[in-house]
Formats: sequence, structure tokens, C-alpha cells
Amino acid sequence: MIQMDEGLKTAQENVRKLEQFLLAARQSHPPDDYRRMAEPFLLELQQRQAEVVAYLAGTAMQEAA
Repeated sequence: MIQMDEGLKTAQENVRKLEQFLLAARQSHPPDDYRRMAEPFLLELQQRQAEVVAYLAGTAMQEAA
């Protein structure tokens, strides 16, 4: 859970790295292989993006209080 702006920056960097990794994998793997390989990474990406949105919406702070 992101609690401060520094954590937001770290989470955003992690999202960016996951996106870059997935893009490179998508370009270098056949579609069927990519789909199998990418699934856990896509789930991780969605989770991190949801954390960023929650922090920006202020819901992470409300849950911590």
C-alpha cells in the first residue's frame, strides 16, 4: 500500500518497468507463448496500477486511518 509521495514514485517506476518488460516480451515471443508468459506479470501490473489510483484518490490514506 502506498502511504507517501515517495512510495507513489516507486510504484509508478515499477509500473513503467513492468510495461516495458511486457512490451519487449510481446515483440519477441509468439502470441501463444506471450499470453502464457505474460499473465502473472499483467496481474502484477494491474495490482500496482490499482495501488497508484487508490493513493491518488485518497482511499489508501483513509484505509490506513
